[in-house]
Amino acid sequence: MKDKVLTVTLVLLILLCACFLLWFIAAPKISGKETIDEASAVQIIKSQFPELKEYPNNQLPPKSLLTERSDEGWYVAFVQEGSGRPIISAKCYFVDNTKNIMSIRTYTPDIGDDSPEIFSAKTCTPGACQRETCHGLDISCGSNPPDVCTAISMVGDKCLQYAQCGVRNGTCGPVENKNFTRCKTCVKTCIDEHKDNSQKLFECESTC
Repeated sequence: MKDKVLTVTLVLLILLCACFLLWFIAAPKISGKETIDEASAVQIIKSQFPELKEYPNNQLPPKSLLTERSDEGWYVAFVQEGSGRPIISAKCYFVDNTKNIMSIRTYTPDIGDDSPEIFSAKTCTPGACQRETCHGLDISCGSNPPDVCTAISMVGDKCLQYAQCGVRNGTCGPVENKNFTRCKTCVKTCIDEHKDNSQKLFECESTC
């Protein structure tokens, strides 16, 4: 009798483990942060602004879509192109991962402006606004980011991973953020404390 009970119990445990394994394999993996895909972001904007449903199309004048991904969501630009003028106007939006829409701005170039081929959906401006700095804590931003940075390491290079550039009031420049500010403050403290000892200075920077 004990053998039968033990056998039944063992079989049930095996079945339970098998069911749990199947559920674990089949269940969708849930990350700590849900993200929205590009197609969904575009559709959300179109559903709120019906006049944008015809984007993109190749009819004259052509209309195109530009998108840029960020950790927080998608930047989307609805670009009205023209003959002789690469861009007549552009309406730019941001859709975050919670599906909220934020209107960034409408870009309309002045007559006679030669808009470059590059257009940023994030800044809603022609040309790029990217970090041009390779080393150090003094950040410069513009449309000419370096193709390759030298391998030499300088104090403050660790903070560059947090540096951001963006357009504010029509001007491309550094965008302050907590991570970069925290790292920059830490490195400056290291410089003040170990400016005469390069080894200790870099050791201190590595903790920032």
